[in-house]
Amino acid sequence: MLNLYKIHRDPRVWPERFLTTHKDVDVRGQNFEFIPFGSGRRMCPGISMAVQVVGLTLASFLYAFNVQMPGDKAVDMEEAIGLTNIKATPLEVLITSRVPEHIYYE
Repeated sequence: MLNLYKIHRDPRVWPERFLTTHKDVDVRGQNFEFIPFGSGRRMCPGISMAVQVVGLTLASFLYAFNVQMPGDKAVDMEEAIGLTNIKATPLEVLITSRVPEHIYYE
């Protein structure tokens, strides 16, 4: 039987350096980094699950696809005026599968 706990905590494969950057963020309504989840007594009860699922979804996406800029141009980070922070120019990327296409159809 495999020891999955030990495999997933091998520091050579999964270093902990990136897990401590936001460990002190207060999600109980005092820190507005997580304002989409509301605050106070009516705060979203699924905040813990949502934060975990977003990370897992992003990791799964980056594992399955290569994301590249077309050509050698850099990302234009200029913002436009609006209700939310929007980019002045749309972000265009090339997304290609990391897995050969025939794997999906076998």
